[in-house]
Amino acid sequence: MPKTNQKKIIRLLGVGFDAEDGHVRVTKAENYDVLMGSDESHDYIHKLIQKIEDELKARDLKLDDLTPEEFGAFVKSIQ
Repeated sequence: MPKTNQKKIIRLLGVGFDAEDGHVRVTKAENYDVLMGSDESHDYIHKLIQKIEDELKARDLKLDDLTPEEFGAFVKSIQ
């Protein structure tokens, strides 16, 4: 039976696993959170997610306008 009520992506979560300095890094925004990571990886994840957010806005889209498959293709198209 095909799924007709596919869940939409409504929030992004970026998590870095390379922090060795014990510092807890958290960045929260309206549609995403970035947690942990080294200073470098946290900044990279934050900039990547912000780029996604900016491109969504430029195309007049919201995260929940896209299916998971569409979101994957969208991210690939902007990298």
